[in-house]
Amino acid sequence: MSAAAIAVAVGLLAGLLAGGRLANAGLRPVRAVNALWAGVVLEIAPHLVDVSGPVGLGLVLAGYLMLLAFVLTNLRLVGMPVALVGIVLNVVAIGLNQGMPVRADAVVAARQADRTELSSLDLGAKRHLEDDGDRLTFLGDTIPLAPLHEVVSFGDLILAFGVADVAFRLLRPVGARRQQSERQAGHRGLVAQEA
Repeated sequence: MSAAAIAVAVGLLAGLLAGGRLANAGLRPVRAVNALWAGVVLEIAPHLVDVSGPVGLGLVLAGYLMLLAFVLTNLRLVGMPVALVGIVLNVVAIGLNQGMPVRADAVVAARQADRTELSSLDLGAKRHLEDDGDRLTFLGDTIPLAPLHEVVSFGDLILAFGVADVAFRLLRPVGARRQQSERQAGHRGLVAQEA
């Protein structure tokens, strides 16, 4: 979750530095915001109330379904198709393996635990240490982010990139792309006339 929060912050900061404004975000309607909030709450609920097993996994998958509904409803926004790919990759890994497989070496590299602590490590309802029965483990949490003490998946990285892009684009003026295209076309016209 912190990788997604950082992605939103990076996207907003980049948007502001590129001349965007927070007020511009309201010019593009974002739909199904309740699905987004429901998805976030369902994702973190197993950690807050310490729910594990099939109930915890069910909450996590329900959270992903809510996030999918939000993304699909807002697919017209630039960046949302990328976020969709990230969510789908995570859902596939979690659904196939009854939880997200987490590579032990990545946990150690991210400094979440050392080798002696791995067997007693509680990864919550969503995740479990990768084992021989897991499938498509390359979609699991295999990438250590040592500064954040997190292990993420390729799906998480793709999702983060999409979320950052959405946040960045929401801050731009509505006609920014059209105005930029018109300026470039005008510049080409001037160059052609001078030649």
